[in-house]
Amino acid sequence: MAQQSPLFTLPREIRDDIYNLLLNWPNDPPDSPAAAGLRYREVVGTFGDRSVFYPPPTLYCEPASALSQCSSQIRQELYELVTNGNLTKSMTYELDVMLKGCMTWPTWTNLPYPVRKMEHLQANLRLFDIKDGASLFWGAGGPGLVFVVLFSLLNRLLHHGPRFIHNEGEVRGLEVDLLTINMLPGYGEVLRPDDERFENDPDPVQKCQDYIKRDHARIHMNVCSLLHAVISQGLLSEKVRTVRVRLGRKMEEYRVLPGSPHVEPRDEWKRWGFVWGVDHKMKVEKIESSAFLGQYYCLLHGQEQDEGESEALEEQGGGEEQSETLGGQGVGEED
Repeated sequence: MAQQSPLFTLPREIRDDIYNLLLNWPNDPPDSPAAAGLRYREVVGTFGDRSVFYPPPTLYCEPASALSQCSSQIRQELYELVTNGNLTKSMTYELDVMLKGCMTWPTWTNLPYPVRKMEHLQANLRLFDIKDGASLFWGAGGPGLVFVVLFSLLNRLLHHGPRFIHNEGEVRGLEVDLLTINMLPGYGEVLRPDDERFENDPDPVQKCQDYIKRDHARIHMNVCSLLHAVISQGLLSEKVRTVRVRLGRKMEEYRVLPGSPHVEPRDEWKRWGFVWGVDHKMKVEKIESSAFLGQYYCLLHGQEQDEGESEALEEQGGGEEQSETLGGQGVGEED
């Protein structure tokens, strides 16, 4: 006779507490885009540098899936814990989003299991190498350079579920009661007092601090302005109830009114190479993040990689790029 695990000698309430602790154990996000490892790159629209780097399926081994493999009893108790709502009552799902230029790398830091509805989703938007952020977040006659990739990521999340491009049909779409966008600038290379724009200033340190403060305020204002326009036109209706945008002590909150989206915002976004609410097959590129960034910035600055650097990148797995098409059953455009 198989020996019973000591876990099952504990009262059910204590076992549920243990499950909750294990399922809500957060993961650490990558330190930087270069440390993001192997990703699936999707080029958004017609601009080659606007890309979303989705994590591979191996990063979607949710704790619930791993625990359910231990025994049939644990699997049944997890199912009961999830279905009665005790697991999700006070849970905050967390998504780390690294933004560098017009490219973004999403990584779940707290996703116990794939769901169709989230009470609270917090997206921590880490801004890398921002020296003049307002120009990235505001365009001339249209959305800023970074909004297309950010809204494409949001589109994949809301219409495909938490696994973005690797849903395999088991989760289609997601509803969020409260979406908090927590903006975190100051990562990577930032503006410093020795920048040439401050060289003639008597107090470059204070001038630099004032400039950064104003720039962050403009970023927050631009994000809030576009979100308000999108929400007021019904683009997030039936998907998100409330949106909060936070940068430091600044916070704005918007209520999403129910109703069908207007035609105008969809047509407007199509001009910029982005379509909302369409589940289409897409071509993605399997690539190592560090290798891609090294090649990208060499091309950007008109430089060539030396032989040693090229060999180092190949050793990291970035020597070859693999293209494949992901998709499946199209659901068409949302009503």
